[in-house]
Amino acid sequence: MSYLVGKIVAVEGVEGSGRTLHAEGIRTYLEEQGYGVITFGLGMSKLLGEAIARKKRDVVFQRRTLFLAYVTDLADQVENLVKPAVESGFVALADGYVLTLMAWGLTRGLERNWMEGVLRALPRPELTLALIAPPEEIMKRIIRKKGVLDPLSSGVDLCVNGDLYQGFRQYLERYLNNMRSLASDKGGVTVDTGRDFKVVQEEINSLVGGDLGEA
Repeated sequence: MSYLVGKIVAVEGVEGSGRTLHAEGIRTYLEEQGYGVITFGLGMSKLLGEAIARKKRDVVFQRRTLFLAYVTDLADQVENLVKPAVESGFVALADGYVLTLMAWGLTRGLERNWMEGVLRALPRPELTLALIAPPEEIMKRIIRKKGVLDPLSSGVDLCVNGDLYQGFRQYLERYLNNMRSLASDKGGVTVDTGRDFKVVQEEINSLVGGDLGEA
């Protein structure tokens, strides 16, 4: 598994896809194998994380501006956390990275070429896992976690009017279609997380552990 040392592994997916739980599972697996792991991702920067969380609740906040805030957040983490760790031989595990952000932008009508230009400065991951689950399953998970479908969640600016449930479901369908397309175009591996958690985690660990690298 030496090909992973000093590399970035990106776990991509919308809220409710199992992204954070499976990223935690990967970290546990790698640490049990003796590897040093650091975690970073969307909204985790000390510089901008809290500011982004506040702005996500501002319905009138421009999508392009929020996209740039996310990119700045990631760039800060890459420069101050990821690069030093990777240079020291650690695996940098991203809980949401380039594809998650691009799918977010495409679903809101941002231009793909423009986003790719902005994101070009970020290092490319060694392995990208695009987590996909049925919209109904994702919504069930969000409701179990939060108790409700929060109208100020990731799809706020697209489904604040009309039927919230149907609006959020349509948002998820568009987002997931964009994620599948991006993963296919950029060499990512799509993983169905609508199945039993342990089965999915074993599949992910196998990919991270070397099956992908040996293919």
